Amino acid sequence: MPVQCSMLRVLLIALAAPSSGALKLDSYEAPRKTSSQLSRRDIFTGVTAAAGAATPFLTPLTPAVRAAAKPEVSYEQTVAQPELLAGLAAAPVRAIIVTGANSGVGLAGAKLLTAAGHRVTLACRTQQKADAAAAKCLAYAATPGDKFYSARRPGGVAVGAVCDLASLASVRAFAASVKDGPLDTLVLNAGLAHGQTDKEPFRTADGFEETVGVNHLGHFLLANLLAPTLARSANGPRLVSTASPVHDPNSGGGDVGAPAGLGSLAGMAKEGAGFTMVDGGPYDPDKAYKDSKLCNMLFMAEAARRYAGKFTVNAFSPGLIADPDGFFRNQNRAFATVFNTITQVAGVGESNEFGGSGLAYM
Repeated sequence: MPVQCSMLRVLLIALAAPSSGALKLDSYEAPRKTSSQLSRRDIFTGVTAAAGAATPFLTPLTPAVRAAAKPEVSYEQTVAQPELLAGLAAAPVRAIIVTGANSGVGLAGAKLLTAAGHRVTLACRTQQKADAAAAKCLAYAATPGDKFYSARRPGGVAVGAVCDLASLASVRAFAASVKDGPLDTLVLNAGLAHGQTDKEPFRTADGFEETVGVNHLGHFLLANLLAPTLARSANGPRLVSTASPVHDPNSGGGDVGAPAGLGSLAGMAKEGAGFTMVDGGPYDPDKAYKDSKLCNMLFMAEAARRYAGKFTVNAFSPGLIADPDGFFRNQNRAFATVFNTITQVAGVGESNEFGGSGLAYM
């Protein structure tokens, strides 16, 4: 079938399949289907094929994309869209830090929190990015509301600050600057995934492979440095991580390509800070991302045990968001743009606003 006809057929099918409109806490939970109804996976599979056919020269799908393709049994909670923002402006005002808040889910969540009257620190790689994001939050809070979120509570604060997770010195400096202030929620949101055709690893300022270095090690240090500050809060303190189901080799996305696996940490043991892959294998940007998400979940599990009674620990998945200016910024831009458009029309992708509402809910 010609590419144009295939694309048209997929788009027509997609119009009959709205998104589930629910926040996934760590893993994707697919709705049931009848014999006469296409599932989100059916549609996703067609959309992926169409996007690939339309752009045959582009790179393979990232694990985050593939994660939406396969339904799985889940024991995590699923929260319906109407519940996510229902009490945001009525809840007690919280002091919140969000990493990676200059774009994507982080910025969308920070805007909602500011509009709902909370005090938000936007921790970003540079002061310029942080200040620009803070200005967007304050501008959004000053509006009368929109179709996505109409509630407003005065008094919201948005302040930009530098926290470059690719530099442990920057993480330490940021933690030192906020450790004596109020902190009710720390959101470990920043993340990256490198292009699937990259042959050599990118490095952090400390020499770590950048995907694991930013997604896990920088956040691990930040959370540990601020744990005492968080524990002092009398306002239901919470540690939150933006996660992905690809940490699970049995999930959609997690079961395609090399699965997440840290082995015996041979890479770190043999190469120290200069490790290429945690398990000592050859560089694989797809697996590096999966490994970083596995590290996130192992850390959250241990933090929940270690800090029980001091603060709550949660991880959530915002769903598939193929934003070429957000999480997909390091992927082939032509593919990211085409794929993002088709998934939105098909109803199998989520928006930054939806992911941000999940962050704000948490």
